[in-house]
Amino acid sequence: MNRTEHELELMRLYLDGVASLEETQELESLIVKDASVRQDFLRYTHLDSALAGVRISQPSVVAPRRSVWLSWRPLTAAAAGIVFGMLCTSVVFGFVTQRTTLVEKVPLAVFDPGFEDVDHPLDGGLPNRVGQWGVDSAKLVPAENGVQPLEGQYMMRLEPIPHEKLVKNHTSRVYQLLDLRAQPLESLVGDFEVQVTASFFATRQDFNSRYLIRVIALDEPPETATKEFWSKTERDDVVSVSQRYDRMPGDGGWQTCSLRIPLPRVAKTLVFILGALPPGDASLQSSAHYLDDVHVSLLASESKLP
Repeated sequence: MNRTEHELELMRLYLDGVASLEETQELESLIVKDASVRQDFLRYTHLDSALAGVRISQPSVVAPRRSVWLSWRPLTAAAAGIVFGMLCTSVVFGFVTQRTTLVEKVPLAVFDPGFEDVDHPLDGGLPNRVGQWGVDSAKLVPAENGVQPLEGQYMMRLEPIPHEKLVKNHTSRVYQLLDLRAQPLESLVGDFEVQVTASFFATRQDFNSRYLIRVIALDEPPETATKEFWSKTERDDVVSVSQRYDRMPGDGGWQTCSLRIPLPRVAKTLVFILGALPPGDASLQSSAHYLDDVHVSLLASESKLP
């Protein structure tokens, strides 16, 4: 891997929420020291589009002109601050804000959201059809190790992936596809958002746990959406949002995480990915995590100028 490919890989890992502490520090160092890396990083995240509608000091999810990586991260904001610091000594931003009124919240039909269908087989990796959970190093289990399912009798155990195993990111994930054509979209008005909510439980309470929600909306049906899927997620016409959630040491019990993304009306397939990341400190031993009570909702809203 040459230097340019390595830099791009660091950017992908960071934006996907799975970069280790060492990888994040390396990318930060490159951004500070090398203007070309900084420019490529901003270009890669389409920051030039996002800056039109977001304050740098406030992390948020925005909808740029061309929808790609929509998650706004501290390192991105830091890179933006460096760029603006080079251009001028004082910058004043003007904004025209919109009021957003929630019109309707419609639950979408998720297959087995509580992981109760123990007789249904799990696909390995990304499933190629709807009505199916796909998993990377995970299995359905009842109450165990003092952990009770959040709801129902079963939950998904996200098992640690050994460091010596040659897989990307060592992140235990589960996947599901939704066919948006079968969902109640036609009767709704206004702008669409999708909200994905899931609850996680860490078996180790003595160090920071990291979780991931990623959502991808594609304008093709599920029958073809999964073909060459990962290359599609980097296209400019694909909405893809990834967010990492940190559980601090001592925060016990089930932790609920939620992510919203803008949903184009032309979208036909929604893919959501839920995962547990390995510890940021590679010297720490990975442990199992549990996942339960997954919900996906469609939010219809109207935006008005004040």
